[in-house]
Amino acid sequence: MTRKLAQYVLPLALLAQILVAPAHAGLAEGAQDTMKAAVGQFQALLKEDAARDAPPRLTDEKAKPIFDTLFDNAKILGAHPYKASDVELLLTVFGNYFGMTKVYLGFRKADGTNNLADNEFEYQNELSKLAVEMVATSGAVSEALNDYVKTTPPDQISEERKSGLAKMRTGVGQVVSGVITLLQNPRYGAENKLAMAEAIVETAPYLREILPVEERMSFAKSALDSLLNSPKEVEPLINEFANTMRSDECTGLCALK
Repeated sequence: MTRKLAQYVLPLALLAQILVAPAHAGLAEGAQDTMKAAVGQFQALLKEDAARDAPPRLTDEKAKPIFDTLFDNAKILGAHPYKASDVELLLTVFGNYFGMTKVYLGFRKADGTNNLADNEFEYQNELSKLAVEMVATSGAVSEALNDYVKTTPPDQISEERKSGLAKMRTGVGQVVSGVITLLQNPRYGAENKLAMAEAIVETAPYLREILPVEERMSFAKSALDSLLNSPKEVEPLINEFANTMRSDECTGLCALK
């Protein structure tokens, strides 16, 4: 999942510069400062002696209040609806979650005894929470992008902007696709899969509005394939996600050529 995401973080950030406008109330007040402080505290923990053997865990006494803040959507993301003017800040939020994900996937013990390939499973509780937040942020970005297309006269959307919007749409899709891949992994626990399934269901209506119809169908199929390795309680969520993706209505960013 991380390799796919890395390909699109830069294009997302570049397009944000095109869409900058006055702040919108959809985002939590002071979200940027709240997140900056929490991420700073997380980075400080990484410099402590304890981090030589393991990165901060959800259950760590020092780390718990930091995670409680970072995973509190009311403090960070606020609530729908999101507007085009929210894109820049939303991408900052996403970038922070993505940066933390790379910490866990790339963590090496001081003695070098851990296998990097196992990090995805060793730290799956933390990675699952981060995946949930990246999906939620991607849903917000999707809604904000669609607002941009719907509120901007077509003759003001240049070919360059269309290309940028297409790249951003691809990036958002890759986030959700990466999480669906995790749902298919038998080494991920039932609780983590349930949380991620709930996240993609909540994001589905916003993702549907920006993806081309054929891509939606592909997402639906991939999600249904994940049922082979998912606990029973995840099944209704996956079916709901797939049903949402099967819509053939296409307006806004979906219809932009």
